[in-house]
Amino acid sequence: MNERRKLGAGRIALLALRYLLAVFFLGAAINKWRQQYITTDRLSQIFMQRLEEIDPESFGAWFIENVGLPHYQALAWLVCWGETFIAAGLLFGFMTRSAAAGAMLMMFSFAIGGYYDASLIVLALMFLPFVIWPTGQWHGLDAKMHTRYPSLWIFR
Repeated sequence: MNERRKLGAGRIALLALRYLLAVFFLGAAINKWRQQYITTDRLSQIFMQRLEEIDPESFGAWFIENVGLPHYQALAWLVCWGETFIAAGLLFGFMTRSAAAGAMLMMFSFAIGGYYDASLIVLALMFLPFVIWPTGQWHGLDAKMHTRYPSLWIFR
């Protein structure tokens, strides 16, 4: 009986963390949409500012110069929609594992792409439990979708 309470408390803690991270991504997505990342050169401006702040010999500087600036519109699109879909997936427990894996990829990409901060690595690793454990099955749409489409791995 005591083990069952710990398991229940563990699930509750993971679900609380999932919702907290979903709200974090939702706030980030709303910020990007309000700043009109997709329809303006806002991301290009941010890249130019960041380029002035970092070591010009770093990989991050190379990445911004050769990938970020030439493709800022596509990257802005990926960031806006990526953050939106990650937030929705985590909030509604829909394709939860994919949303968490996407969040990890996004955080690692930010770290590699000139925005390195040790907190990004920790933040990325906070999504690992949602890739490993089926929190969308516990509370979310993944359980219903898995019942309807049992052969699809994205709802497991």
